[in-house]
Amino acid sequence: MKKLISITFTLAILVSSSKLVSSADVLDTIASTIRGGNSTALSQYFDASVDVTILDKEAVYSKAQAQMVVRDFLMKYPVSSFTLIHRGTSPEGSQYGIGTMTSTGGSFRVYFLVRNKTGVSLIKELRFEKQ
Repeated sequence: MKKLISITFTLAILVSSSKLVSSADVLDTIASTIRGGNSTALSQYFDASVDVTILDKEAVYSKAQAQMVVRDFLMKYPVSSFTLIHRGTSPEGSQYGIGTMTSTGGSFRVYFLVRNKTGVSLIKELRFEKQ
């Protein structure tokens, strides 16, 4: 009986650890797509509707509309570099990343909120704010 409890406990730790790794991976993957300035690759992580804020303009867009809006922004402000400086998890399980994007047009604070939807992590909110 003790051996069964020990095995169950070990499995629970392994499953929890793998979830932490995969959640960190999705944030790193999204950061990498931002770093590459590829709106098509980034849009693969968009939910069906995405709350997008670019500079002072905020709206909720469909996945396709959000891709076009982000594409236009990244064409106007090509990415020179992107550094993910903070990551975290909210009490309800959502994950978020905050980073700094440098561009020929200046420096931007980037925030993205990722929610798990039926086992898939999708961006629900994306912000590009001038620093």
